[in-house]
Amino acid sequence: MASTIENRTPLRRRSSSADPLKKVTLRLHTKVTEAVRAAVNDGAAPSTDVFVEQAVVAALQERRRERLYQAYADAAHDPAFVADMNDTSGAFDAAVSDGLKSSR
Repeated sequence: MASTIENRTPLRRRSSSADPLKKVTLRLHTKVTEAVRAAVNDGAAPSTDVFVEQAVVAALQERRRERLYQAYADAAHDPAFVADMNDTSGAFDAAVSDGLKSSR
């Protein structure tokens, strides 16, 4: 992940009736749980629940970002999309130049 949980300011978790908290059970390796507890004790988050939630949210955001970049890469290889983008860009260039005063 590009950013680490430790670099963030600990946030208080806010729950609303629209997004209530749900208790889940997870099994993690002992070394991971020890590292999480140590990070919480060092002030990385107010609790292990918040630390784990922040880590999961960060992983989900990274996954979404990777999928978006893959969609961009796929579009860049689609001749119809590239042609449409070039046409649109050309139309904007023409519109911008129509509004410019002559420098003479």
